[in-house]
Amino acid sequence: QSRRPSFTLWMSRGVRRSSNQDSLRVFKNTQDMGTSWSRSDWRAAVSVTLRKRGNLHGDLQPLSIVEDKGFQDFVKTLDSRYNIPSRKSLIERKLPALYEDCSSRVRKALGEVDNVVLTTDMWTSRATEGYLTVTSHIINEHWQMEAYVLETSSFPGQHTAENICSQLTRIVEEWGIKDKIVAVVTDNGANMVAAVRKAGWAHYPCFAHTLNLVVKDSFKAVPGLLEIQKKSSAIVSFFHHSTTAASKLKEIQKQQKFPEKKLLQSVETRWNSLFYMWERLSEQKDAVTTVLCLLGKTSLCLSQEEWSEISLSLNALRPFEEVTKEISAEKHVSISKVVPLVSLLLRSLCASEQEGSKLAAELSAQCHRRFRATETFYGLAASTYLDIRFKNLAFRDSSNVEPVKARLVTEMQSVSQTSAAPLSSATSSATSSTPTPAPSTCAEKGGIWAEFDSVVLLSQHHRKSSTDALIEMRRYAEERPIPRDQDPLLWWKNNTSAFPCLSKLAKRHLGVVATSVPAERIFSKAGELLSIRRSSLKPKNVNMILFLNKNL
Repeated sequence: QSRRPSFTLWMSRGVRRSSNQDSLRVFKNTQDMGTSWSRSDWRAAVSVTLRKRGNLHGDLQPLSIVEDKGFQDFVKTLDSRYNIPSRKSLIERKLPALYEDCSSRVRKALGEVDNVVLTTDMWTSRATEGYLTVTSHIINEHWQMEAYVLETSSFPGQHTAENICSQLTRIVEEWGIKDKIVAVVTDNGANMVAAVRKAGWAHYPCFAHTLNLVVKDSFKAVPGLLEIQKKSSAIVSFFHHSTTAASKLKEIQKQQKFPEKKLLQSVETRWNSLFYMWERLSEQKDAVTTVLCLLGKTSLCLSQEEWSEISLSLNALRPFEEVTKEISAEKHVSISKVVPLVSLLLRSLCASEQEGSKLAAELSAQCHRRFRATETFYGLAASTYLDIRFKNLAFRDSSNVEPVKARLVTEMQSVSQTSAAPLSSATSSATSSTPTPAPSTCAEKGGIWAEFDSVVLLSQHHRKSSTDALIEMRRYAEERPIPRDQDPLLWWKNNTSAFPCLSKLAKRHLGVVATSVPAERIFSKAGELLSIRRSSLKPKNVNMILFLNKNL
């Protein structure tokens, strides 16, 4: 049955609000569109519609936009024939259908791997409703990292370890991955840590969260910095609230040929916002001071000693800002960088201490306290050694390398015995140059050599489950590290046949993410979604929209 072109299809053709030219172009294209559509065509059109409208991607516009008179008038201006689907239709039929399609794809991807890593975090909405988000991370058969949101569920009860554990267990059971969980990455909250351990999973503390604690505790230990922070915030607030000051700043920036940038305000919950505030103030130091003096606000001016302290603090904090950015990547191996980055941070702090930075001294002390066991944390150490870019070179204490190698050998033996898979020809040739006689051949020979042949067969079997692991580890130890800008997963993909057992461990350990930032990013999206306009959005719809926003 033929149908007139729908709003859904029109949007799937790429209508944008960016310019009239775009709209007219799309309108022209729609004149030649066919009017007969299959079920799959309509579903695909709905998917693209929701994406194009920004409902599931980008700015997360509310689905109720289809009921806005301005938007309806805009559509009618392009072509009055288009039928705009109702908000009810989108929520009750089209959104669930799209969710089912997408969840099937995610379920298939998770079913094809042996190792799954989770990140999780909690957040409270504007309506004071608690939510728990769980994301999953895998290395697929092509040695590529993939990340999926599993669920953003309403959390009405108390945030106890027992309740969190119960929710996490329910979610992984529903996705059929309970026996595949390698690790769970969370912040350092006692309830989160206890919940993960109660479930019987390995817990990895979020590296970014730990860095945040290091910086915050260090600031508290240097009282003078808190005062400078308050004065700096007062300066920024003055320029943000005074149009005269803001206008004068632009004028001075042009006159003195400074970059025309606005001042940035710090946020209490994010240490790096303080870094960015001080960095911008330092860049605009002369222009800011000039404006304050011209406007009679000399009481807000920072002294030369305070500017000097800011400069020293920036030098101490800059490596932390760089590390936080690098470690928060989702599509690249990150867990193996923790050990070398901690070592590099400590080295950079030594240099800042020599400059006389009080903050650097405190940062160094906090790093030593919170990261003292980094190289003896097996998961972190194993991932570093299995990253062909780092291996043993990343360890500050070389005595920590051999225990890691020994434990990896034990793990390889366990994996080999569990899988009972035949070794590759590459490993067989590397472990022995003598072909193994078949049992029937030895039995047929009999005679005086029979007992000896049986002993040889037993020793060869024992070698396959133990000695081969040692040989594989020895051969890996002899491999040259690759440049740091190259992909360690690609190296393992190309060398899987040479290291059949060790490559399985590499996929397990390198698949762990270093931070719980993926879960936190979902809550950032949730903040956009649950705005004042959509504060009454039902939890099940919150889950579907955030799921599709990430996984489509």
